[in-house]
Amino acid sequence: MTSRLLLTLALIGGGLASAIGVNDIPALPPGVTTPAPMPTAPAPAPAPATPTTPVTPPGSTPSSLPVGPALGQAHRATLSGPATLSVGTTGEWTLQLTNTGQTPIHLEHGACDLKFEVLNAAGNIVRPVVNNTVCTMQLVITDVPPGQTRDVLSIHWDGKDASGTPLPAGNYTLRAVFWDRHVTIRPPEVQVTLR
Repeated sequence: MTSRLLLTLALIGGGLASAIGVNDIPALPPGVTTPAPMPTAPAPAPAPATPTTPVTPPGSTPSSLPVGPALGQAHRATLSGPATLSVGTTGEWTLQLTNTGQTPIHLEHGACDLKFEVLNAAGNIVRPVVNNTVCTMQLVITDVPPGQTRDVLSIHWDGKDASGTPLPAGNYTLRAVFWDRHVTIRPPEVQVTLR
């Protein structure tokens, strides 16, 4: 059998095959039935995580909103809600996502993935993002077919600052961002008059 194999190799491979014989194959040391595994290279270090702390471009108002990679599909985002809020009431603003591209948008996110902050007329943050809110571990699926608009999530603001103190009447800017740790959707700012 071995000589037939060597003859076949010699005919196929030419001179190289005929130069290799059974005696040229190294034997394993006594007591070893399988060769030792080859050492493997260490796994590469994981890439650094996407920054999740606020980044303020030069010349713009600082922000407490999280940042991350933008949604890579054509879309338009708006924050729909009241332009006027009476002291002592709570307003609701809804992130509406319009798919302006040719492929469906599919989001799998949490129920608290829409964050917001409020700025006064001087541009100071008077109500920063609140991160210690109680949120369900609910998975929300939002599918937006091409050419369609869907409500994603809503936020509520009661006209108070971060400590729960009512803010004085005046003009405020509401900024929001949808951030599910994989994608960011940032609608334009909304002006709200507090009366």
